[in-house]
Amino acid sequence: MKNSLLILAFTWLTSPAFAQFHLGFSSGANLSFWTRGINSLNFSSGYEPALGWRAAAIGEWQLSPSAVLRAELGSQIKANKTVRTLIFETDIQSGNFQGTPWTFYERYQYWEGSLLWQISPLKKAKPLYLLMGGTMGYLGQAWRKVKGAEESSYFSKKYPIDPSDSNWNRNAFALDFGLGGNIPLGKNSKIKVETRYQHSLLDLSTDNDLDTRTHSLLFNVAYLHRL
Repeated sequence: MKNSLLILAFTWLTSPAFAQFHLGFSSGANLSFWTRGINSLNFSSGYEPALGWRAAAIGEWQLSPSAVLRAELGSQIKANKTVRTLIFETDIQSGNFQGTPWTFYERYQYWEGSLLWQISPLKKAKPLYLLMGGTMGYLGQAWRKVKGAEESSYFSKKYPIDPSDSNWNRNAFALDFGLGGNIPLGKNSKIKVETRYQHSLLDLSTDNDLDTRTHSLLFNVAYLHRL
């Protein structure tokens, strides 16, 4: 029995699952889709998606030729924007009765950890894979930014948002679904190109009458090296 356990342990240690561990990093852009609603009024409003980014350290375990377990630790900026036309007294004096478009941004920075399952369903196309799993996050900081112009003067200002306020739920959890591909770089390195959708399950507001959620579409490129 003891010899059998030793043989089993040796087999596991020399298997691809043990030998093929990749470590690397990823970065990319995202579009966040925001919804905010008032439950008692059956009212909801959306915001225009704005460009954000995500960067993470990645570790991958090759469990089988077609299955990979991935862990990520990183940060993501989720953003939205609204565009409004404002008319100032100086606009009227100069004959501009149409007003000027002003853009109002909100950006939220999250610390995130992801656990993902990567499967290659096609034997003839092993570099292609499907991705599923979950991401937990914590709201670190947030801010608003206003951009616009009054007559010939350009205006841009940043306003902090206090995430420690009791109205904010700083914890986040999302389900991840995506697809991607591996591009080999020699025997020990590879580049990953993938797109991924994160569907939020937790409300950003602690007010029971408000339903505020953000869902993200990610476009990532990663570099990994086998240790």
